[in-house]
Amino acid sequence: MPTITVTCAPLQPIERKRLALAFTRLLKAQGAYTAHCMVFFNPLEPGCVFSAGMPLPTVDGSGVALQFYLRITLSVARDGLAHAALAEGLHRCLVSHYPNAFIYLQFDPILPEHVFYSAGTALINAHHQQGKPGA
Repeated sequence: MPTITVTCAPLQPIERKRLALAFTRLLKAQGAYTAHCMVFFNPLEPGCVFSAGMPLPTVDGSGVALQFYLRITLSVARDGLAHAALAEGLHRCLVSHYPNAFIYLQFDPILPEHVFYSAGTALINAHHQQGKPGA
């Protein structure tokens, strides 16, 4: 049940959809069940990121996002090679549309038993879904 949280300058809905679809396609290509892949967007307001005490610009002169901070939560069962492949794929997705952006990716491995979700009245523990078709 991988999740990706993208923090960047506010994007138009069509841009968020384009990135979410690209990320989901990448996750599917790496064997993830797309119904369980979630992408969240958090706005990065001007003056929220500093380097050496100076604020970094969040957009360029044309309003194009200049910074992308991604936190990727996925199962601890994914090894370093899986992390590298996913990082490279996410990087490709971003630089194809934002070639001048600073991109930071951080992986947060999680135990499936620490994840719960519900699509109705039943609360499901992701650990119990491991190894089942579509998990």
